[in-house]
Amino acid sequence: MRTEGWGRIGMTDRKGSHLRGTESFEAVASTLFAPLRVTDPGPQGFEAVVDHTAFGPMVVARVQASAATVTRDDRSITSSDVEWMHFTLHHHGAVTAIQGDRTTTVEPGEVFACDSTRPYRLIGADRSDMTVLCVPRASLGRHANSISRRTALSIPTQGGIGGLLGHALSEVGEDLPCQGVARTYLADALTALLLAAFADTTPERAGVASDLADRIRAHALAHLGDSRLSAEQVARQHHISVRHLYALFKGSDLTFAAWVRHERLLRIRRDLLDPASADVSTATIAARWGVHDTKHLGRALKREFGETVNDLRRGEKD
Repeated sequence: MRTEGWGRIGMTDRKGSHLRGTESFEAVASTLFAPLRVTDPGPQGFEAVVDHTAFGPMVVARVQASAATVTRDDRSITSSDVEWMHFTLHHHGAVTAIQGDRTTTVEPGEVFACDSTRPYRLIGADRSDMTVLCVPRASLGRHANSISRRTALSIPTQGGIGGLLGHALSEVGEDLPCQGVARTYLADALTALLLAAFADTTPERAGVASDLADRIRAHALAHLGDSRLSAEQVARQHHISVRHLYALFKGSDLTFAAWVRHERLLRIRRDLLDPASADVSTATIAARWGVHDTKHLGRALKREFGETVNDLRRGEKD
């Protein structure tokens, strides 16, 4: 089989594998993604090049493969599997994604998701090239279920949040910081982009984004540390009514206030896990993100992420 031009894809800390045959790919891919099967290779057999690296709780892989069908079915899914959400940027080739009752022919430059906790199938009609970001479902919090209802739906990356996400995925494997907190911050930034692109997009309008809603989210994210941040303040800043603001978030999984609360908790959790904040009090970290009443903070973190302040502080020392 011809493999000229495939080359090794540059990824920091990469662990490149040039694989021949479906069994060798299944072994590597099952470790990276989830147990799966490869069938229907072309007449010349199956080959693939896989490079990957890990940062924070995530794994990113660049996969170039010849034509085949990749299947994760009920026989492959076990209770011991890592629960991943796979976000894939498709670079080249003809690929069809199938999960649940959704079937999408993915064009180069589009992003789609697959939920590893449920069966799915990817059909590659010819040689394909893609970047796959594996995110633990737990990192997506309550948004994981809503994203799961939007799998096998493509999102274009020509502009808006989709464009930012596509650019981030295309570059994420290159020149990653070597270790430590920088990688954790990168994982947080990618998670925020994914939530913006998927969790606030309805299946019927997967490629449509609201410029005003995007500006409001950007403003709110820039002012999370201000305890005065509120729906009234944001509406006034953008010359709209509070009712209009609520309407912009009506199709989202969270109200504006609940979304702000989630974003604040996400950053408090990150800072509690940061070794550089080991000597910083929980109250100071919370105040940094606009939360001055910490009486119920532990309960809120437990509800959102399944971890208390003490759990996070212990993880900081591990």
